Amino acid sequence: MREPRAWTYAALFGALWGAAEASLGTFLKVAQVPLGSVVMAALGVLCLVTARRLQPVPGLCLVMGCVAACIKVVALGGLVLGPVVGILVEAAALELAMLLVGGRAFGAALGGALALAAVPVHKLVAVRVVAGAEGARDLVEVLERVLGRVGLPTTSVYLAVIVLAASCALGGAFGLWSWRLAGRVEWRVRGRG
Repeated sequence: MREPRAWTYAALFGALWGAAEASLGTFLKVAQVPLGSVVMAALGVLCLVTARRLQPVPGLCLVMGCVAACIKVVALGGLVLGPVVGILVEAAALELAMLLVGGRAFGAALGGALALAAVPVHKLVAVRVVAGAEGARDLVEVLERVLGRVGLPTTSVYLAVIVLAASCALGGAFGLWSWRLAGRVEWRVRGRG
């Protein structure tokens, strides 16, 4: 990234994302809102896709992720690995998708799918690290019971496929919506509206 304007966009949207993580993300965590991390990941996708559409510069998402992670660290008063790793993984997933596809709507959808699919994987790894193998097994067991109550197959393989498919579908749809919304922002920013 050598363009000064790209650095400005990365700082602006990264700070916006970081402020949302520090305020809304902390509130959702403290209030123990179910799927709060999915809401925050979706907000991150919105910021990442908008900035990347306005400034299609490789590396922009990674810089934004670093800015947002730094703000989250300062807001928390210290380094808490879970949220920081989640932010950086999301930024890397969207950057990778945009690089592979070339920064088009499909890249935004793919990036959104990858970013939101990373959420349940990140949660399972975090539970494994904090609570050990037994805690991770307990989490999977609870999810299997929930699936059984709604009439879905309850084996761990089906559980993983269902959760990842739902995350990818939601993330892809949100990435595409973010791309369209960013197009409207671009229309106004460029002075055509």
